[in-house]
Amino acid sequence: MTNAATLLLATALVTVCMLHFLWAVGVYWPATSQEDLARKATPDAAEIPRLLTALVAALLAGAAYVALAANWDGLRFLPDWLYRMGIWGLVAVMALRGLVEPFASASKGNGLYNRLNRRVYAPFCVVLALLGVVVAVG
Repeated sequence: MTNAATLLLATALVTVCMLHFLWAVGVYWPATSQEDLARKATPDAAEIPRLLTALVAALLAGAAYVALAANWDGLRFLPDWLYRMGIWGLVAVMALRGLVEPFASASKGNGLYNRLNRRVYAPFCVVLALLGVVVAVG
C-alpha cells in the first residue's frame, strides 16, 4: 500500500510540476490565453507570474523527490531525518493549501478561480496530503 501511495503521490506532484513549468515558459494549456489561465489559476492576477510559477514548479519537483526518497532508502543522499521532516512538511503544506486557503481567499479574487479552488484545487491538495500521510507513516 505504501509503495502505491508513494508512486501515486510522486506522479501527481510531477504532473502538477510539469503544468507549472509549462505555464512559466508561456504554454497556457488548458486555457486559451494568458488572461484566461490567470483567471483560472490565480485569485487576482491579470497574468501568470512566471518567476513565481517557475519557483512553484521547482518546489513541486523537490516534493516529488522527497516523497520517493521517504519510502526508498536508495534515493537518499541526506540524513534520514530530513526526509521524515520533508514528507511531514509536504503533508502540512498540502493540508493547509487544501483546508485553509479556500476560505482565506474566498472574499477576494474572481469567481471562476474561487469556484475552481473549492471544487478542484483544494480537494486535490487534501488528497495529496492524505497520500503524504500514508507515505510518512508507512
